[in-house]
Amino acid sequence: MALPNAAHSFLLLALLLCCSTAYGQLQLSTNYYDNACPSLDLKGIVNSVLASELRADPRMGASLLRLFFHDCFPQGCDASVLLVNDTARGIDSEQNAGPNKDSLRGFTVIDKIKEAVEYNCSHTVSCADILAVTAREAVIFLGGPSWTVRLGRRDSLKAFKDKANTDLPDPTFTLQQLEKAFRNKNFSPSEMVALSGGHSIGSVRCKFVADPVRKLQCQNMALVDPSHMEPLDTTSLAFDNRYYGDVVNGTGVLGSDRVLMDKGEREKQVRGYSSNRDGFFNDFANAMFRMSEMNVLTGTQGQIRIDCKRLN
Repeated sequence: MALPNAAHSFLLLALLLCCSTAYGQLQLSTNYYDNACPSLDLKGIVNSVLASELRADPRMGASLLRLFFHDCFPQGCDASVLLVNDTARGIDSEQNAGPNKDSLRGFTVIDKIKEAVEYNCSHTVSCADILAVTAREAVIFLGGPSWTVRLGRRDSLKAFKDKANTDLPDPTFTLQQLEKAFRNKNFSPSEMVALSGGHSIGSVRCKFVADPVRKLQCQNMALVDPSHMEPLDTTSLAFDNRYYGDVVNGTGVLGSDRVLMDKGEREKQVRGYSSNRDGFFNDFANAMFRMSEMNVLTGTQGQIRIDCKRLN
């Protein structure tokens, strides 16, 4: 039976999106730079910079993981979040989107890594690949799991501020809103709960604290120390499963953490992770691998930026 024109067009578009994403993923590989830069030790360079940066600022590991998530989730893992405003080139930076403004960090760390990589292998390694590897190594530094990062991403020619405003999950989301946001990016509800474990590390501004008493305490401390932020769990400098224990105990910091206790499958999963660190690590690593290959640019798409902040 012939499809109506509208249905046929929709099906064709869906197939094109699916196939283009799959094709991009097929062009990634763990040894992508071996021929172009056989002596490049990308992981070693990343770890050398991270060791220094995390000694100076232990919170930076969480910031780098968040930076990667905020790069991938709106449009794909394409380093678009690193672009600064450039009116002449039509760049309206994602850094000025509501969820990102005055809160994203880690840009200088990526710049330092990029500079070291360029010294070793000029105009070859993308900022998108550097960000993907750095996020993984930051998690490992803090005691978390590893996952495979295939290389070969290219850097976006655009920023997607509007999508950052509409697509990134909000700390006040209900469970239904969370599931919809992740479903729109082809993640299952169980993968959403696993990725929420990224809140095992890091801190948030007081205004996002869900509990009114705890929020007031945080705000009072911020009056004394304007840099004060609320830790996301009781071991916020270590990547572990304590976050889920806090959620089970009713002490989750964000509203979007607390709604995971839904008296259903999500609560069952949270309780499981709270007593099974290895299970959480395995699921988190698998979900991060999938996220790291969201809508990647490959081949002749995009470019390899020399300066991660600006188009060539």
